[in-house]
This record gives sequence, C-alpha cells and structure tokens, in this order.
Amino acid sequence: MTAKSIISKLRYVLALVVVACMVLGCGQQEEKVQANQNDTVVDSSIQGIVGTWFEDGVLDPRTLTIKADGTYELAYKGGGKAYGTIRVTAEPHPDGTSSLWYIFDENDGKNWAGFAKNDDGSLQTDLWSGQDGKMHFIRSQDNKKYGNTEGISPNDYLGVWACGRATAVIEKKDNKYIATITWAKSAMESREWYYSCRYDKEKAILVCPGNGICTDCIVYDNGKENDINVYSDGSCELIMREGVLRWKDKKENAGKGLEFLR
Repeated sequence: MTAKSIISKLRYVLALVVVACMVLGCGQQEEKVQANQNDTVVDSSIQGIVGTWFEDGVLDPRTLTIKADGTYELAYKGGGKAYGTIRVTAEPHPDGTSSLWYIFDENDGKNWAGFAKNDDGSLQTDLWSGQDGKMHFIRSQDNKKYGNTEGISPNDYLGVWACGRATAVIEKKDNKYIATITWAKSAMESREWYYSCRYDKEKAILVCPGNGICTDCIVYDNGKENDINVYSDGSCELIMREGVLRWKDKKENAGKGLEFLR
C-alpha cells in the first residue's frame, strides 16, 4: 500500500471520527461530568515523566528509567536493578480539590515510592517523593531537549503514528524520510503537513530544513477533494523517545503538546 493510499484512508477515518465526536461528543464530556459529580477526574497519563532520571543529594545516586508503556527500571550504582509499574492516583482534600501522584509499584506488588504529578500534565524536570520530599530525582539534561539518544535508529521512526485527530505517516524514500501529518479540523476539512526530512545521527532526530508544505484539504459530499496550499517553507523536528513521537513545528508551532503513539 502506498503512502498516498494510506493518507487517503486516514483522511476518511479521521472524518468518521470527527462525525462520531459531533454526534456522541466522544463520550468525554459526559464522562467528565459524571466523574465530577462523584469524584475527581484523574489524568492517568505518565508522558510527562518518560525519560531518564538521576537521584540527587545522596552519596550513591540511582538511575531511574521511565518508559512510555508505564514501566520503570531503577538501577543502583553498585550494581543491580529493580523493576515495576507506574499508576496515577488522586489524593482528595477537604475543600474538594485533589493532588495527583505517580505511584511506583514493584513487580511483586509492593509499593516503592510516590512522586507528585504536575496538575497540567506538562513535562517535569524534578520528581519529589511523598509529602517530605525525601527522594529527589532530576531529569537527565539530554532528555530536556532531545532525550536519551542511546539505541535509537532512523528505522524507529517509520510507520503510522496517532494522537487524537492527528495522524503522522513516516516512510523512507531513497535517502530521505518523508513525514506526512494530517490533522482533522472537522468532518470534511483537514490540514496536512508534508516534510522531506534528513536524519540527524548525533541528535537521533528527523529534521526538515525549510521545504515543508502545508495544505488545507476539503472533501465535498460527492467525494471530490480540493487541496489549498497554505505555505511551502515549513520546517520541523521530529523527536522519537521511549515510543513517543513529538512534532516540533518551527513555522507556527502547530505540534505543541502533541504526543504521537503507534
């Protein structure tokens, strides 16, 4: 199946998703209202802490690696490792508010630690444990901008990625990596970004230097399509870490906050 046929089918699927959202409200609004009547809605995402962390303020610091699949690895300086899973819980307060926590459970079910979670789910640079902050982990400097590059190859970028109404298709053609990102605006309209990228081996990212094409796509009731060029000088960085693809759009910052998964 060619990239063009994949993208056409994705447009159709995205249109169906948008229609379903309009008719059913995606169930999210009703679900949140119901949850607010009974309890606090909990954002269970751990994407804000995915990456490598180093323990601060101790003689023998440990290294904490958090993966996008909700698992972690704790490596001791003298040797040995511990493994487990991560979940998110909400601690209610008398005034009706709540505090979010990342709960780390060892594989045998024993709780290892709990770290405060940012209320807005943004990328965190510090992990403080419990109410007393006894343990402190600092995000690796490499992860702050480009993340840990160890073990990443250009082939890890290839395939179909999705984030809500947005979909990214990345394929290799000759020595270039072609990324097509489609974002549905409504049932009949979508915006599409087409990037011809090179692979930056040092940073382990895909880079489009300035020839990205942005197009508005309209699908009419009779099935015909009309593509309107928005601009042809776009640039971006595509960064894949721990199974999560992030899109840094240098033209209009359209990819802010988006995290694509396979």
